[in-house]
Amino acid sequence: MAFHLRHPQFNFRVVTVFALVAIPLAAIGATVVLGVGQSQLRQAFGLQLSQVAEHTAAAVDAYVFRRIIDVSMMARVPTLRQAAAAGSAVPLDAERVKRLDREWQATRKVPADLASTMTSEAAALLRDTTRNDPIYREILLTDRSGRLVAASNVTTDYYQGDEAWWREAFNDGEQGRVSITDVRWDESAHVLALDIAVPVPDVSSERPAGVLMVVADVREMLASVAGLEFGRTGEALLIRPDGSIVLSRNAVGPDDRFFATALLQERLQALKKGPAQFRTAFAASGDDGAQHLIGVAPSQLSVSYPNLPWLVAVSQAEDEVFAPIRSQVTNLLLMIAIAVAAVLILSLGFSMWLSAPAFDAGVQLVEHSKVHRIADDNEAA
Repeated sequence: MAFHLRHPQFNFRVVTVFALVAIPLAAIGATVVLGVGQSQLRQAFGLQLSQVAEHTAAAVDAYVFRRIIDVSMMARVPTLRQAAAAGSAVPLDAERVKRLDREWQATRKVPADLASTMTSEAAALLRDTTRNDPIYREILLTDRSGRLVAASNVTTDYYQGDEAWWREAFNDGEQGRVSITDVRWDESAHVLALDIAVPVPDVSSERPAGVLMVVADVREMLASVAGLEFGRTGEALLIRPDGSIVLSRNAVGPDDRFFATALLQERLQALKKGPAQFRTAFAASGDDGAQHLIGVAPSQLSVSYPNLPWLVAVSQAEDEVFAPIRSQVTNLLLMIAIAVAAVLILSLGFSMWLSAPAFDAGVQLVEHSKVHRIADDNEAA
């Protein structure tokens, strides 16, 4: 019998079937896993950014309210109350006030008639306060008519009754209220500052005897916002609903806007009828074209001071957020490569199994000679 070995043929149909089934399934599975993973990570990190924004907004609120309380308590110091009451007791001479105010502004010096504004006991108290607490860059005390009674340093003018902060703090003259401005650049102090003005109660009543105004440096508030550092692209901003920037790590101009202003305003419009305490997260393209995750939370100052509708926005580039899972993507691609290799190996095995037999079944038949049986003795008998 002759055996003839034959080489197995590679069955391309089998390879095609395995490739059409296994490789798309692996690709679909990888896409689904990556998509779900990125979506979950985006949601989780967006929530984290909004929580950071909420905590930062709380720190901003605490700073401002603490300063308001400090100024309000200062306004109740007997020395200042007495000085404001004494100034208010002097009859108002409008012509004299105008003359002294023109002289003050023209010379930038204190007229001799107003020397007490810098030398009185109240002025010394205000000056000591600014020396001991550098956050207070300038402090002014006026009477009921807006005339300057005492100051920590020489101001730009004498009459303060025409200032918006003074009119708001003095209110109706019967019950004053706290006035606070938005963050602004103070030309005399060369710092970003808030103007906080509070009524000074009369010695014998709560009726305003004058107004105390403090120019407060916002460096502590800036530190709570700009001091946030997370990752290479993370950034926190204190902004307004129109996208203008209040405070930022980098210097900004008056025309600079938050890069995601349009989406921010859409979210705010959707949340307009919702609670004042909210937080939200979304994604937007930055100025560099990269996609950023953004978390936003509001300051609660606007509840008491509508002119301060501040928001804290915290952002970070998605590329940096997804960096930790890039190694997993590499592992997934390696797994797909292994799957493709396994498909090829299985295809070869099945090709060998399904191909023709490995040897010829044809056998040459050999005719055997007849066998003669020899009878035994019993048969012979």
